[in-house]
Amino acid sequence: MRRLLPLTLPFALLLGACDAEERGAAPAATASVSSTAAAAAAPPAETGNVVRMRVDGVDWQADREFFCAVHPPGMDRAVLVSASLGPKDANEQTFNLNLSGIDGPGRVHLQSSASWVHTIQLANLDAARVLNGGAMGFDITVELLAVSADPVRVEARFEGQLMSSAGSALRIEDGYLRCSE
Repeated sequence: MRRLLPLTLPFALLLGACDAEERGAAPAATASVSSTAAAAAAPPAETGNVVRMRVDGVDWQADREFFCAVHPPGMDRAVLVSASLGPKDANEQTFNLNLSGIDGPGRVHLQSSASWVHTIQLANLDAARVLNGGAMGFDITVELLAVSADPVRVEARFEGQLMSSAGSALRIEDGYLRCSE
């Protein structure tokens, strides 16, 4: 027995230390810490911000930099929406929609001949199509589904054409945006 004691004592201490280490962060505390850490690491709650469309048959959807404003100070009856796709660098693709004279939901036809009133553009689609819409030209129909200044909320569907710096017209289909601040 005396010979076993020197062997069993270190083994018992080692086993006890391992067990104490596991118990040191009690199971309930581990679960609590894990759920707190998971909550902190989880993406933010759904903001509801979406800007998406099909451009010449290819899906495009913004992934960041969402902004919307309804009747901002100094711009009576204006609705502004912008969003970006991709990294914030020279290749960042940006979308802008600016409407004037908007009182609420309804249909608005945007044409470049009245660009001082409304404009829509999609920038940096690729190296040849740097500017689409805006000063290049556009013919878009926007169906405003919801417009609210307080709280700020814009929801709309849109489709039509954007003239491109490459000299061609881009077909915009199934455009949809939802933005709130």
